[in-house]
Amino acid sequence: MKVDYITQSEKLEEVLEKLKDKPYVFLDTEVAVKDFEKIDYFKDKIRLIQLGTYDDIFVLDAYKIEKDKLEKFLKEVLENKGVIGHNLKFDLKFLATNFGVYPKVVFDTYIASKILSKGDNSQKHSLSALTTRLTNQEIDKSYQTSPWWIENLTKEQIDYAAKDIDALRNIYKEQVLQINQEEAPLKSSGETYKVFGVKNPVVALEMAFLPYLVKMELSGIPINQEKLNTLIKESKSKFQNLYIDFKRKYGVDPMSPQQVVNFLTKRGIKLPKTEKGSFSSQDIYLKDYEDREEVRLLLQIRYEKKNLDKLEELKIYIKDGRVYGEFKQIGASTGRMSSYKPNLQNIPRSLKHIFQAPAGYKFIIADYSQIELRIAAEYTKDENMIKAFKEGKDLHKLTASIITGKNYDDITKEERNLAKAINFGLIYGISPKSLVEYAKNNYGVSITLQEAKIFHENFFRYYSAFKEWHEKTKEYLEKRKFIEQQTLLGRKLIAYKFTDAVNYPIQGSGSDLLKMAVVLFNRSLDDLDAKVVNLIHDEILVEVAEKDLEKTKEVLSQAMERAGRYLLKEVPVAFEINVSQTWNKD
Repeated sequence: MKVDYITQSEKLEEVLEKLKDKPYVFLDTEVAVKDFEKIDYFKDKIRLIQLGTYDDIFVLDAYKIEKDKLEKFLKEVLENKGVIGHNLKFDLKFLATNFGVYPKVVFDTYIASKILSKGDNSQKHSLSALTTRLTNQEIDKSYQTSPWWIENLTKEQIDYAAKDIDALRNIYKEQVLQINQEEAPLKSSGETYKVFGVKNPVVALEMAFLPYLVKMELSGIPINQEKLNTLIKESKSKFQNLYIDFKRKYGVDPMSPQQVVNFLTKRGIKLPKTEKGSFSSQDIYLKDYEDREEVRLLLQIRYEKKNLDKLEELKIYIKDGRVYGEFKQIGASTGRMSSYKPNLQNIPRSLKHIFQAPAGYKFIIADYSQIELRIAAEYTKDENMIKAFKEGKDLHKLTASIITGKNYDDITKEERNLAKAINFGLIYGISPKSLVEYAKNNYGVSITLQEAKIFHENFFRYYSAFKEWHEKTKEYLEKRKFIEQQTLLGRKLIAYKFTDAVNYPIQGSGSDLLKMAVVLFNRSLDDLDAKVVNLIHDEILVEVAEKDLEKTKEVLSQAMERAGRYLLKEVPVAFEINVSQTWNKD
């Protein structure tokens, strides 16, 4: 393995000459991270930048080369070629903060591995795991956390850095072969296909989405820190007072699960048992007893503690008036993202007002309307559901009229809420018994098992394509024990349980749709002062300068419409766009 260790600016021209005709380069970085538990993308510094082709490996020492010349070189190479790396989000964020370099066309072997695993959570996706699985070789990662800040690196450190590039070359070649063997209902035709030869549209979408996810994470989301501090103070005081009152009155620690269970059962409250045989006092099991003072007070204490924990979590990740979170691009088997450090996807509605756009800016809050139901209608080709959407009907009201036998125009708010539980529950195949619990826990609607059975029967009689799909899926699972499903775009997922089998393709298609809308939006922004600052399943949150508000709304609307039309051929796409100073819709 030939390695060129570059420490002089003059050598960059030679490297540039060797790379000039290559359509892509392999990339890795080594960063002098002070604390790997608290990586600081704005303060920690890149030490080495490894670039490779199938002929050469170059290890560039950022501590030795003049920064302005290195920056110019990196922009020339990485912003004009394809870039292949592993867990590229890490490298791209540091390239952006250290050098202002933003690669546009990328291939991440970590993301590719997640897609190829088809939702198999038992598979590992680290560089060492992929090297072993795909090439039958092993790589030593023990130098990953070595002291990259020392003035003169050891030969072992430089060799370690170069070996990651060698591993990438072998992994990438094998992954592209596997990806192109997978059949998909649609074909990619963009830059990912042109540069890397990747035909799969799901892979192309995820790779196109990655650079925009990097920008979103580095943008952060603005927060009113003064309001946050006030809320923390108020919430802490309220929680402490409620806690003390409860303990004085009942002699029980309300934050001790065992003490609470013993206390409630002694007072005649029936609690269900967990699989392990112990009693559960989760909130959902206490809602039927809210008329009792001790239960009401206990739920209030838990509510305040949950809010306080979220507020304090947010405070940890504030920097210069913005909260910087991280996202797993494929955080669930369906391809849905997940958020952590802090979780920005589970902010309670009551706390969204503390996220506030700065002076001269606004938030655009865009939501796809009933998107999972629309996708489900498209997926099953259910004629009645498609017809309802084409006619612009409120599907929840329509379902309410079907299950109750009442006229569409006479449906009450409560009946519509019940239908909401039925729609979202039954498309995913839950039983009448589970529907009783689902309606109560998620929508606060109480129904009997007998009513649930009638609603279940009426729903599937009217939306007959769902019944047919569910029955075929159950039959297939009984025979084969597993089933391979795919989203409307072609994301493949293996399911072993019936509920997963009917959930994966719908939620997965929703994930594909949202990511596609984000890619199309970002590509059309041009010089508009606007950026995506958060994503939650079917919602896009954009921060925009007031001067560019109307144009950005138009661009976002067009992107959401185009993404919807690309995946939904029979069902019209619908969405709502609101403008507000805070994350709460005005």
